[in-house]
Amino acid sequence: MNSYLVSDKPIIYTDMNVFRYLACGDISIAEPERFKWVYSHVHLDEIYRNGNQDALEGMKLLKAIEISDVLNQDFQSEGNIVIRDFIDPYLRYEQHLEAIAGYEGTSDHMIEHLIRSFGADNFNELSETPEQMRNEIERITSIIPDDRRENLINKASAVSNDMNDTIEKHLKNRMPIDKTRSALGITSENRKGIEKSKSAIDDIWDLISPSIQNITKNQFFGFEPIQGIEGVQHTQHGAISGAYIVLNMIGISPDKGLAKRDKIKNVMSDGQHAGMASYCNALVSADRGIINKSSCIYSYLNNITNALHFEFQKGFQLSLGVSET
Repeated sequence: MNSYLVSDKPIIYTDMNVFRYLACGDISIAEPERFKWVYSHVHLDEIYRNGNQDALEGMKLLKAIEISDVLNQDFQSEGNIVIRDFIDPYLRYEQHLEAIAGYEGTSDHMIEHLIRSFGADNFNELSETPEQMRNEIERITSIIPDDRRENLINKASAVSNDMNDTIEKHLKNRMPIDKTRSALGITSENRKGIEKSKSAIDDIWDLISPSIQNITKNQFFGFEPIQGIEGVQHTQHGAISGAYIVLNMIGISPDKGLAKRDKIKNVMSDGQHAGMASYCNALVSADRGIINKSSCIYSYLNNITNALHFEFQKGFQLSLGVSET
């Protein structure tokens, strides 16, 4: 959980807004050439989802380079993040659109499970997700040989049935997020204290561990796999993205609209940004929420990444004192 990229310059990862602010002339950056600016597929997904391409111009101005995962022959992550060669961001975005064509929103039905955990009143929609998942597998496997396709569909049907059972047994009764936090022994007062701590994750675990059975601290936050759960890839960026959601669940600098479909997608993007930035020297954002939660995680894992917040105002010049590792 402490891998990082190596370059001749400090590597800076920013959220979408920094690129957009720069493109619109709202901020400037002091000596940008001192750094290697990077972006990831998370930015490209976010541009597609929000329909605003301003950030591409900011990427171009900074000569930003993509960092991405290396995939094996089964298109699974090897957990190895690399710096790609420079390509014009506008062209790279067009390539991204071609790659996702026909697969947009493939996993959107799983959003229902996440917002349910944050207290959404969505049982009817949630109950439809097992069949939606099965239908989606049928659709996207239509191009592969029949024998292999049949095997995949049978597996999807088994998973669909298990999902139905889980929804009926464990998710039928809605639990507002404040009651979930109370059940873990978390109050607004101790949350405020934890947010100021230099060892927030340790402090959270000390508080909630009496109510958590048969699981370790690292398993609870997603930093280590849970025994008995097979087939789930475990990467540094994936684990940090999951921990970001857990911190929201606990209520550490929580994002707004956690139980809303449109909002939770942005929250998930922020968690993915935190994960991808963990390989870099700095994550820069004017969003205090993403910086606070990312800082908690990086500090616990001893990542090299500095989570740097700045107060946005038009005309602001961003000056970074970041050095190489």
